[in-house]
Amino acid sequence: MVTLSYVRCRECQVPNDSEALFCSRCGASINGPAYAGARRGRRRVTGAGIAMGFALFLILLATVFVLGVIVYWVLQPGEEIDPLAGLPGTTATTGTTLTEGSSGGNASTSSTLTATLVRPRAVSASSTLEATSTNNYRPTNLLDGDPTTAWNEGAEGPGVGQWVRFAFSEPLTLARMEIANGYQKDKERFQGNVRVKSLKVEYSNGTTQLVDLLDTEDLQTVTATRQAVEWVKLTIVSVYPDYVWEDAALSEVRMYELPGQ
Repeated sequence: MVTLSYVRCRECQVPNDSEALFCSRCGASINGPAYAGARRGRRRVTGAGIAMGFALFLILLATVFVLGVIVYWVLQPGEEIDPLAGLPGTTATTGTTLTEGSSGGNASTSSTLTATLVRPRAVSASSTLEATSTNNYRPTNLLDGDPTTAWNEGAEGPGVGQWVRFAFSEPLTLARMEIANGYQKDKERFQGNVRVKSLKVEYSNGTTQLVDLLDTEDLQTVTATRQAVEWVKLTIVSVYPDYVWEDAALSEVRMYELPGQ
């Protein structure tokens, strides 16, 4: 009768030949603890462990989401804040009389100059309200001599930062600009649409003016820079708060050239 001897694996308890060095099932060392003397214990999967792992996963997921949102908003282009916003400007005056030597909206002498109406070569805008079956709101309406037509910007919000630009066929020196504020098709539209409170006037020679417009349907006069320019750009800096529709409008812009230019 042959007697077989065996030894059980300390890890998985499977019988192995007495001369075996490693377990035939799990590969653990038969004669001593595995991994340089440190006995390798079996990790048991428990409900608490599963719950802890799931909680850590949720925390990691929430962290990644929050970081993603932060990165998204950091990379988003923010609304451009005009450096002139909130500052008082030269107040436009009603009427069309230009006086010699005036540097702002108010007359300083009684010597009157004669100026010539000039038509810009081109007019462009940052945005334009979509036309309807009966009305259009393109920037060329500003030059048609009809205050019942208007340029209405088409951006989201009340129009702050939107602009219209006038280019001339050759350099000229402007005497003044006359501006009809708001949408002057009728009283309802004038009160309902956004009226411009202040404009930044930029000239091609680098000169900048801040002009405060009146909340009126009267034609308003702004004295221009007395230097030769190739284009003029009007940017909305602020608007009057009482409106129904978020479409800032200007009905007319007239440019007058100094005599002898």
